[in-house]
Amino acid sequence: MTETLHVRWKPGTLDTLLVTTPRGVVEWTARDFRRRFGPAAIADLYLRGRTAVSCEALPHQSFAQPVAGRVA
Repeated sequence: MTETLHVRWKPGTLDTLLVTTPRGVVEWTARDFRRRFGPAAIADLYLRGRTAVSCEALPHQSFAQPVAGRVA
C-alpha cells in the first residue's frame, strides 16, 4: 500500500520541513528528507516551496522521529 506525503517548509526555518502524512503532521530535517527521497524531491521542494512524494506505507513510528527539541 502506498501513501502520499505532502511536504513544505516550516515557516521561520531554513532546514525543517513539515510532512503531512495520512496519520498527521511530523517534522523532518531537509537532510533526512533528501536521504529518504533523493535529490530530485528536494530540488522540487526548493523550487516550489512544497512537494508531494509517494512511498510505501510504513509503521507510524518510522515517520515520527522528531527533530530534537521541536514539536509539530
